[in-house]
Amino acid sequence: MTFLGTAGTMPTPDRNVSAIALRFGDELLLFDCGEGTQRQLMRSPLSFMAIRRIFISHLHGDHYLGLAGMFLSMRMNERKAPLDVYVCPRGRARLEELLGADRVDYGFPLTIEEVEAGTMLKFPGYRMLCARTDHTTSCLAWSFEEDPRPGRFDRPTAIALGVPVGPLFGKLQRGEAVEVDGRRIVPEQVLGPPRRGRKVVYSGDTRPCDAVIGLAQDADVLIHEATFDLATEPLGNTYGHSSARQAGSVAAQARVHKLLLTHISGRFKDAAPLVEEARGSFTGPVELASDLLTLDVPLPADP
Repeated sequence: MTFLGTAGTMPTPDRNVSAIALRFGDELLLFDCGEGTQRQLMRSPLSFMAIRRIFISHLHGDHYLGLAGMFLSMRMNERKAPLDVYVCPRGRARLEELLGADRVDYGFPLTIEEVEAGTMLKFPGYRMLCARTDHTTSCLAWSFEEDPRPGRFDRPTAIALGVPVGPLFGKLQRGEAVEVDGRRIVPEQVLGPPRRGRKVVYSGDTRPCDAVIGLAQDADVLIHEATFDLATEPLGNTYGHSSARQAGSVAAQARVHKLLLTHISGRFKDAAPLVEEARGSFTGPVELASDLLTLDVPLPADP
């Protein structure tokens, strides 16, 4: 995943507004698209032309105003591949107005779909779940969940069953039954229990809330907003935001493996102390996201 914008509300000289790219196999997914996102993509190894799906948390300008310019650039680059955008309830009309959907032919199939909290969207190799956050407007947190992986292959058992070393091993590992000397060998005989895939959760904008805690349970990575610090926490909650300490508390309650802090207020010239505040309530790894930071999400360890 690559952080394209990590500022809250407005850009700063060091941080652009919200956008996070997630590459999964051949797909490039985008979470939010604040103004200037296409330029941030140009500064990264990624291409805005490769984006397949966009998941918008909510319709405050710092989270979606970059769409129109980026789509026009896609048109100028003669994009033909389809693009799907998912947005909170009652958001489609707002996006269509921004994009001039009734006036502009972008030259590629563009779908805008409203999504209710609790919806599961299924795609090849992964699914997306969402939950409503506690913000000042309708806002969705998003969870990327990779499909379970096959269990570990038991080579000695396969050989003992008479399966010859070679292509039949691969078929069994892919979940296909094979035939050996007139006997049917099924994957369950040579594979351990399924192993879970990776899970990455993005909070969007929110006060600490049970819905995000539930969505983020046991996530490998939780990307949580940390707009405010401990001293300004009450003010932040008034505006529908969290402090770094509260982000750490959410991570602890959800038992996530790693916490990434983003949506950082421009009031912090040095945001490093936010990490220590989050560590006050979360004992796992904590990192302060910065623009163009790229991180690999490793596969979960076998149980």
